[in-house]
Amino acid sequence: MLAKTVNEFPLGRPGQWAYEPKLDGFRALAIIDSDRGVNLQSRRGARFNETFPEVVWAVYEHVPARTVLDGEIVRWAPTGRLDFSSLHRRNVAGRRRAATLAKTEPCHFAVFDLLRLRGHDVTGLPLRGRRALLEQLFAPLPAAGVLALGMHTLDEAKARAWYETMHVAGVEGLVMNCAGFRGDSATWFLPRSLRLVGDGSGSLRTLRVGCRRRRCAAG
Repeated sequence: MLAKTVNEFPLGRPGQWAYEPKLDGFRALAIIDSDRGVNLQSRRGARFNETFPEVVWAVYEHVPARTVLDGEIVRWAPTGRLDFSSLHRRNVAGRRRAATLAKTEPCHFAVFDLLRLRGHDVTGLPLRGRRALLEQLFAPLPAAGVLALGMHTLDEAKARAWYETMHVAGVEGLVMNCAGFRGDSATWFLPRSLRLVGDGSGSLRTLRVGCRRRRCAAG
């Protein structure tokens, strides 16, 4: 489900909302078939296998058959910032050039959701349940590899800290989902262009633009 832009943090009980940084990259699905063949594709089905061979190889090496991952293909520059221009260069490169760039400007696949695991459809589980399975799947993987577990928290205070500081790395804002929702839950996006500002009393308030606060209807 595509995210709906909002202008403030949603209402809810502690732990009710899941927060993730919105990375500037290419949304992609990694589909591993029963023979361990890998299909890396966009949401609309465009094939990324030849464009990002290092991601395909990492998925083949570390992810079990009959599994589907949802994530973002990104490029971290040596400065620590997200580098979308490198992604664009890769996207328009031919197969041979892409293979060269995979070595000189390697990209990463930041995975934030698990849709199928070893042949079992897990989309009926609540988001927090899918996240737990995803963390188990990534536990043996190298921390600095091409496959990366997307940052995720249920702590609003931590999410607010991310929101205030991670823009220096090129993070666009926060993505928020109901942690207990089953299936394809509603998704909210809080962009940095509507950043939180101080109210003069040491607390935080939100720059309002006429959007009502969202509530999480799921437990």
